[in-house]
Amino acid sequence: MRIVHACNLQFDKDGAHLWNQDQKIHHGLIRLGHFVYTFSLNDRARMLSITGSKTFGIGKANRALVETCRNVHPDLLILGHAQWITVETLREIRRSVPGIRIGLWYVDPLWDEEPTRHLRERAPAIDALFCSTGGPLLQSFATANCPAHFIPSAVDPGIECHRAFETPEDEILHDLLFFGRDKGQPDRRAFLDELRGKLGGLRVGYYGCLDQPLIMGWEKEQVIRRSKMALNLSRRNDVELYSSSRIAELMGNGILTLTPRGAGLEKLYAEDEIVYFDDIDDLVSKVRHFASAESGRRAIAQKGWERNHRDYSGTEVARIIVDGLTMG
Repeated sequence: MRIVHACNLQFDKDGAHLWNQDQKIHHGLIRLGHFVYTFSLNDRARMLSITGSKTFGIGKANRALVETCRNVHPDLLILGHAQWITVETLREIRRSVPGIRIGLWYVDPLWDEEPTRHLRERAPAIDALFCSTGGPLLQSFATANCPAHFIPSAVDPGIECHRAFETPEDEILHDLLFFGRDKGQPDRRAFLDELRGKLGGLRVGYYGCLDQPLIMGWEKEQVIRRSKMALNLSRRNDVELYSSSRIAELMGNGILTLTPRGAGLEKLYAEDEIVYFDDIDDLVSKVRHFASAESGRRAIAQKGWERNHRDYSGTEVARIIVDGLTMG
């Protein structure tokens, strides 16, 4: 099929965000054998503004998307985090390309009302919604004409290309690492600060939190590759199937990943593919155990890596989206 994928490839980041879901889903659509024309929403808005401002280029970007669909005449229009694309734009595309099917994928939290308002507003103009949250919260966004489907966070073999479980012991930099911001998140900061106090004697790397700088791109990948374990800590752990996309980036690069119980991720990952913990003391105990249990650590990390690349690749996520639009 012909597909227009209107997402955010973040050209302005100069490759620092190479692991974003937009890239992985785009690659997956191509691997399925489709022709995929990419329309990078925010970048196009900046290009069309005389000031280089996304805000001032949004109107022109909407008109450019309509023209793109007229020229490409796609079977599918797949939107990714397209909060700036209006309902009227989508209706104009339907008028211009009769029979087109329109889907929207979204991988940010669904519990924040204001950021998700555009999902409810666009439901009458799209054919299916795809989100990385499951359960009742996901279904609250579904309508009679717009079903809502769960999608896992995607990995890509060309992006998550490392196997931390194979890194020799003499190259290890950290026993445990965490990537994530704590600005404006006092509970996360308090948790990480307490964790730091309880993990004395271990090599722990904090990036983007506890007043430490965040690192990106290739530098970040090398830190993952040279660490034993990583913490997957999302903003909430009580929402069904929700996790930060960090989980794919970590497990896809073959590092042993520890995540809190509570989100039902057991439906996605078995106990021998990831390490679940109940509270901070349980986490500390398991970190200390796997810091020295080398064979057990490497075995679980490898199984988690295999699960992600087999079942949660960008190709499989793209397949869910295409099937949801063409078979629903």
